[in-house]
Amino acid sequence: MFATALKELKLLLRDPVGLLLLIFMPAILIIVMAVTQDSAFKDMKDVQFVILAINKDKGTVGQDILRSINSSPLFAVNQYTDEALLREHINSGKSKIGLIIPEEATGALVNTANKVVNAVAHNSGLPANFAQNQKLDSVNVEVLFDPTLKPSFKNSFKFALMQYATQAKMNVLMNRLGKMENNETVLDTALTNELYNTLSIKEKTEDKSAALTLNSVQHNVPSWAIFGMFLIVVPIAGNMIREREDGSMTRLKLIPSAPIKATIGMILFYTLFCFLQFYIMMLIGTHLIPLLGLPKLYMGTHPLATLPLVLSTAFCATAYGYFIGNIFKTANQAMPVGAIFTVILASLGGIWVPLEILPPVMTTIAKFTPMYWAFNGVNNIFLRGQGLKEVALPIFVMLFSGFVMTLASGFLSRRRIVH
Repeated sequence: MFATALKELKLLLRDPVGLLLLIFMPAILIIVMAVTQDSAFKDMKDVQFVILAINKDKGTVGQDILRSINSSPLFAVNQYTDEALLREHINSGKSKIGLIIPEEATGALVNTANKVVNAVAHNSGLPANFAQNQKLDSVNVEVLFDPTLKPSFKNSFKFALMQYATQAKMNVLMNRLGKMENNETVLDTALTNELYNTLSIKEKTEDKSAALTLNSVQHNVPSWAIFGMFLIVVPIAGNMIREREDGSMTRLKLIPSAPIKATIGMILFYTLFCFLQFYIMMLIGTHLIPLLGLPKLYMGTHPLATLPLVLSTAFCATAYGYFIGNIFKTANQAMPVGAIFTVILASLGGIWVPLEILPPVMTTIAKFTPMYWAFNGVNNIFLRGQGLKEVALPIFVMLFSGFVMTLASGFLSRRRIVH
């Protein structure tokens, strides 16, 4: 037993780089995961959302609501004047929450408050002098959410907005009651309820297909399917190193043009494998998961737009495995780096935690990871109802990344042959 342990120690010491990576890569993983998961464990007070807002109201109610939102550490108001631009930013995912305060917000509230006060005055035997307009019945404050926003964040904002709107209603009512000669009266319950319903919150998801709410299936099925595609690094790198160690690659290089054909064949095979793997996971989401009592995976109104996106992602994942297999000499080096770096890419790309709660530095880094672009592209199709035109950039990024890693791998391979 001691002899076996000694043998394993010697084998590890023969590959000092691999031994170092076995310690170094988990250390990086710990740091990255600690930073990304830290925000998930923090209270919501540590997360701030930028609210794109358009205030069409000419009175004080709109200003009061925006002032209340801005005073909260949870939210920061960014006022817009172009409604089409605001809707475009929400629909594209550039911003997560939009708010449109209607033109007659103050007018409708004042009108209903006048009804309440006139009724109170009438019941008290006082003159009812406040003007009423029967047409100003009720208005809606429109709230727009990016479909990819987590339900907990939506509910937090809607709850806060309802509190701010209620305060604005009470301010208007108290202002009107204060103008009465005698305000020591009991308010009419029905009319008070009418006041509360005058300014209501109307949620709208800027989705061309349907108002789909993000759920566990919509997030987990495509996200972990993408993660599984990049795990192809393990068999690709392992097979490449094994072929170099047993001499198969050396014999292959003796045949003219054989290495290039073998490389192309390997990339094509694993790209096709990852491509099929993704859609098998989608079939599980649409057919098997509903049998477990969970929602059915919705693939948007343009599911065929996923074909080039998934194909480019599969190519990128294969190129990543090919790159890891070329850059490292032994399995002890390649396996921990490939697997752990895949987990790091997943944590940065929004697979594990929402990007909205990550620190700004981590959010910036995330945009340089292929999983971010792959997952964002899938969300554009599945949740935002977009088509091929809107996912052109993610497709380009995945193809470009794949070609860069393939060319770098070819350079490393030729350099190894020379040396």
